[in-house]
Amino acid sequence: MDHDVTSRPLRSAIELDQADPLAAVRQAFDLPHGVVYLDGNSLGPLPKAVPKAMAQVIERQWGASLIKSWNDHDWINLPSRVGEKIARLIGAGPGQVICTDSVSVNLFKVLAVALSLSARPGKILSEADNFPSDLYLVEGMKTLLGAAAPAVEVVQTDALLEHLDASVTILLLTQVNFKTGAMHDLTELTARAQ
Repeated sequence: MDHDVTSRPLRSAIELDQADPLAAVRQAFDLPHGVVYLDGNSLGPLPKAVPKAMAQVIERQWGASLIKSWNDHDWINLPSRVGEKIARLIGAGPGQVICTDSVSVNLFKVLAVALSLSARPGKILSEADNFPSDLYLVEGMKTLLGAAAPAVEVVQTDALLEHLDASVTILLLTQVNFKTGAMHDLTELTARAQ
């Protein structure tokens, strides 16, 4: 009888990996042997086809066409073209997805515009479990704006509703908690924020 409990889960995992219809996809990425790489939200593993594709873009497009590459190689429409490919993956319709800057850069832009349009200084309300770079960004916005910056209140998730009052100009949240997977009820939060 096999009493080695440490080997059983490993064998089971190996069997599941071998039976997985997507197992071969791993071969498309340049990963060191024996590495299990789970960080896909920040910098995923390098696809093996990327260096050759980048060299082609750098040498044949940018190198040969220079600034004309925006039109000659349709760089100008890349955000829409890539967005259409992503749309098919996530079940969105044509024209509903566009690929732009990082979430943090876009959040900074949205915050800057929202703050410039706000008729009152108010405050930014967020939760302590928000994605860290979102909170860093708000702190950076405070530094950038100095005395004109709104107050920032960061509370525990279970205290959000009690702090969501008329003094809040911006409610800064992600719908899904990146650590736990818990989802906010956006309908309730939006109704409360209005």
